[in-house]
Amino acid sequence: MIKRNYLGLDVVVGQLKAVALRRKGKGSALAGGRVMALGEEIMRTSVRDANILDMRRFSDALHEVLDPMAGTEDRLGLSLPDAVGRILLTEVETAFKSKEEGVEILKWHLKNNLPVDGREIQLDYQVLERSESGRYRLVVGIMARKVLEQFEELILQAGYSPVVVDFHSLNLYNYYRPRLDLGDNFVLVGIEGDTLVLQYYQGQSLAFHRSRDVGMDPGLVFQELSRSLVGCQEDFASFRRANVFVHSDWQERAPLMAALQSAFGKEEIFFLDPHMERLFADPMEISDEQAMALIGAVGAAERMM
Repeated sequence: MIKRNYLGLDVVVGQLKAVALRRKGKGSALAGGRVMALGEEIMRTSVRDANILDMRRFSDALHEVLDPMAGTEDRLGLSLPDAVGRILLTEVETAFKSKEEGVEILKWHLKNNLPVDGREIQLDYQVLERSESGRYRLVVGIMARKVLEQFEELILQAGYSPVVVDFHSLNLYNYYRPRLDLGDNFVLVGIEGDTLVLQYYQGQSLAFHRSRDVGMDPGLVFQELSRSLVGCQEDFASFRRANVFVHSDWQERAPLMAALQSAFGKEEIFFLDPHMERLFADPMEISDEQAMALIGAVGAAERMM
């Protein structure tokens, strides 16, 4: 019997990253993984305007990265850069009567945080928990509709169908969550290229999220973290005691470690190892850099399983 492929496509500035997974027991196995460079003239990131500048070359890159391992599968999980939208956390007084009602109420509730007019926004949300006071806490993802539609249309034209769409930082969490015991309260820091993402999970539920482009400089990472941590430490009493886990593709770890230790006021900072070799269905030649690069795509693909 031919095993089904579960495809994940992670789109970031400068790269397309794709994987094909297959079921293995209760988990998954990596059947293929590819990373392809994208020039600056092909794609940029914007929350308001279309991101793909050269649609033909982007389409060619989609075929090159996906076709060799897709087989007959055309459905995929799509991971997009945090910089093309926004992830917001908010609370509401009562449960919504329907998904549609929730979307309209949240567009009004968050109108001051929307990058474009609410009528041009694609919004989705998930209820995280109900507090003791009866309020509902939600995580909300928003994108300008024309930004999302451009990605979806180009992928459809290439012969693939994006079934689930999420942001890159959340797919990092999707990858690590089932594989590591991070505890109930923890900080997940993503530092890839010049992008910094800070996420705090309380009771294994997202409580704080911030993403910024800061540059590949440990000093700039320290400055941005210091600004972000002020509010987080005030809002969450458990934050100071939480373990700090770091996903990073930087080669020079020592200066980054020093910046993180200073920002968090902790000696013990945990750099995450993806252990991608544990997913190999067959022996594969993938460098440590490629393995680190594929994590978001794996997280997206596993959303399909």
